[in-house]
Amino acid sequence: MGTPRPLEGQTVKALSWQLLYGNYRPKLGAAGWQQLAESVGAPDLRHMDSDEDCPMGPFNEAVLYIDRVLGKGDGALIEEITVASVERWASIFRNLVQQLQGRPQKMMEIFCNEVHPYFLNDPRASEIVVSAPEHFALRLDNGLLEGFKTGLIRGFCDVVGADGRVEKRGDEYHVSWQVRQATPEPSRWALLVNATRLPFLTATVVPVLLGAAVAWKDGALNPWLFLLTLVGVACFHLGHNVINDYFDHISGADEANLTPTPFSGGSRLIQRGLMQPRSIRNLALAFYAAGIVIGLALVALRGWEILLFGLAGFLPGILYTAPPVRLAHRGLGELAVGLAFGPVIVMGAYWVQTGRWSNEALLASLPVGFLIAAVLYINEIPDRGWDLRAGKRTLAVRLAPETAVAGYLVVVACAYLTLVLGVAAGALPIPTLLGLLTVPMAVRAFRTLRRHHAYPYRLIPANAATIFLHLLTGLLLFSGFLIAGLGRFV
Repeated sequence: MGTPRPLEGQTVKALSWQLLYGNYRPKLGAAGWQQLAESVGAPDLRHMDSDEDCPMGPFNEAVLYIDRVLGKGDGALIEEITVASVERWASIFRNLVQQLQGRPQKMMEIFCNEVHPYFLNDPRASEIVVSAPEHFALRLDNGLLEGFKTGLIRGFCDVVGADGRVEKRGDEYHVSWQVRQATPEPSRWALLVNATRLPFLTATVVPVLLGAAVAWKDGALNPWLFLLTLVGVACFHLGHNVINDYFDHISGADEANLTPTPFSGGSRLIQRGLMQPRSIRNLALAFYAAGIVIGLALVALRGWEILLFGLAGFLPGILYTAPPVRLAHRGLGELAVGLAFGPVIVMGAYWVQTGRWSNEALLASLPVGFLIAAVLYINEIPDRGWDLRAGKRTLAVRLAPETAVAGYLVVVACAYLTLVLGVAAGALPIPTLLGLLTVPMAVRAFRTLRRHHAYPYRLIPANAATIFLHLLTGLLLFSGFLIAGLGRFV
């Protein structure tokens, strides 16, 4: 594993302290915990972000302190302290733990590849030696207390329903286990939702609704054509989500990521052993096949031009991570997806209804195009370091951190600027200014990004806010066109 860092250079995340505090502050009492904090030099953990790094030395001393005060001081309590921290961690990451019930081998792989390196901010903190269904061997090359290391191993087996047995042989920890109950089959519906990232379909629904709303204002709306368009585009979008997981697995980008969040780092189904890569690939192909069938039906009903819109939307999505193009790796992902999920889908939905071009629909598509680009952009920021290590040179990787933060502001500002200029020029109806109601949300998201761009988990609220920013702005634009269209009936 190479030469380990000196102990004085090793760290633990503030989350480690917070887990310890949650379990032992009640047992020690306020005065007891205060004495511990003063004795070992504990950080001000209650006012720290979970992602922040703290020196390892005081943390080890805190564990020994608890062992002395609540135990016999012989180290016998250290494993129990550790297992309790793992159980509290499992309550935070219960979705992951539920997915891995009865799968200690996969849990140990994730512990070595993701969890332990994250907590110690060191990719070399652990190494898998052997990974087999009934036996696991690893190295833990760090300065944590010996009882703490064995407690971690036992704890991570325990939270997935297995009784782990740990034996140290030289510098290796050999683990066997007995699963307490039969391994439950994961819910197929849950796997489908995770694999497709179904909630992110808002990126498709918004532009299709917007294109249809502009067409309705212009006096054309066929509900059946609208539904065909929505389902067809959604199939391609879901296929893109799934195939990008496959290609990020092939390139090693997702494997390199030690801090996946609900908005970055992929679905993790391959990495967690819940779906095989070929199953992910085949699921994407199934969605693509359904999208093609619907697309050809629209071509037959509305003309060959629909084929051009389909290709213009399909190619950027699949080439986002597909070799050899890999647009995201070249820093072009945001531009490609912004165009595909903005102008291409809005104009395509409009053309299906009307069979003609519309400068108004094109201009209306720009705000949602910019905002979906902003969603991709801010979701890449937590992955910045891991993508760089994997050779995935996204736009966020290519820019300095401060420049990347400013870039988000520029992209979001362009969304509102195109809206204001469109209305000022008389090219967009005045009610579409409703879209400006989301400006305060955009400001809050930017402030969160500016403060916490270096902390993946602290950035989650800004990731979520940007998705809602796209959704709500799009729906307000949609409402604006509906209001403008009512003029036809007055």
